[in-house]
Amino acid sequence: MKMILMTTMQNAFWILLVFSISMASCSTIPSLVGPQIGINYGEYSSNLEYSSPVIGINYGRYGSNLPPPEAIPSLVNSLSIKHVKTFDLDPRITKSFANTGITLSLCIPNDKIPSLATNLSEAESIIRNFILPYHKNTIITAISVGNEVSLLPQFSNHLVSAMVNVHKAIKRYRLHKKIKVSTTHSLAILSRRFPPSTAVFHQSIGDSVLEPLIRFLQRTNSPLMVNVYPYLAYKQSFPSIPLDFALFQPMNSPRRRRYIDPYTGVAYTNLFDIMLDSVDSAVKSLGLPEIPVVVSEIGWPTRGDPGETAANLENARVFNQRLVEHLRRRWNKVPVYIFALFDEDQKTGNAVEKHWGLLYGNGSRKYDLNFSPPIG
Repeated sequence: MKMILMTTMQNAFWILLVFSISMASCSTIPSLVGPQIGINYGEYSSNLEYSSPVIGINYGRYGSNLPPPEAIPSLVNSLSIKHVKTFDLDPRITKSFANTGITLSLCIPNDKIPSLATNLSEAESIIRNFILPYHKNTIITAISVGNEVSLLPQFSNHLVSAMVNVHKAIKRYRLHKKIKVSTTHSLAILSRRFPPSTAVFHQSIGDSVLEPLIRFLQRTNSPLMVNVYPYLAYKQSFPSIPLDFALFQPMNSPRRRRYIDPYTGVAYTNLFDIMLDSVDSAVKSLGLPEIPVVVSEIGWPTRGDPGETAANLENARVFNQRLVEHLRRRWNKVPVYIFALFDEDQKTGNAVEKHWGLLYGNGSRKYDLNFSPPIG
């Protein structure tokens, strides 16, 4: 999450210009609904098509006095959530989700990537020790090889080879159709985001890292995993992006804002869809076909540093509740994992890094969300 790219002045100019035009004519232009909004967003291959939204939760553990892993499944169930993403391979966590019906997405630590790239036997050892003993009782659906390493040369130069070896190891045990291999990316991989139809990846990693990586994902029928944070885009572009636009403004608002891509004419009514279409456009800029996307992290903080007034309980509740409702309305469903289950007060860095949880450390809810019926 720390690697989110700071929005450039050019990006802010585009947003401010087009919002000004849209608001000036808002009363005369009818709101767009359905597939006309965010139409650039990629199609999904058959194994990632859903009739209802798939909403999961990120389970991080950099917090004090958090419940033990054995208590997590019941807390997740209390939220009516059926999908969990973790940041490690801890067998205690994997075992705790056995026979619960909750799916689990695991993560190989970053420091394993260089050795995995050159050592297939190490990849086989990971699968043998951390997957085989548990996969019959725990629904493991994905393994992320590292977390947000695309812009870190010490890892990115080895990333694709490491992913290939992990996939080979999974395939050896005939689990490749059940467990997908991918890696999570910060949106800092984009050097330009706005307008979304012109988005491109950073030149330093576009051809050398991301093109072979995406080709691997397409070949193995695996999703591109991206961390999407409208809050950070709003904060970094302030005051160019209106707060209500970042918070999924109500559909019945008399002053509903629209962002219009000046090159495509596509109209957007929220920042989330713009950010997703930017990823889709960047993939196409490499000359590659569309690829399924999983939003591996998304959320809104309940507290930040002094001056971050938009980081509060009510905005977090509004954002996450409207996210759920927006995903239910979308004509093409994209899986998302909300960040996060708990606050993580032991994280370093800015205060905002520590306050994204839906629950306090004692398991009580910070605010009410309606996820029922169970999502996914």
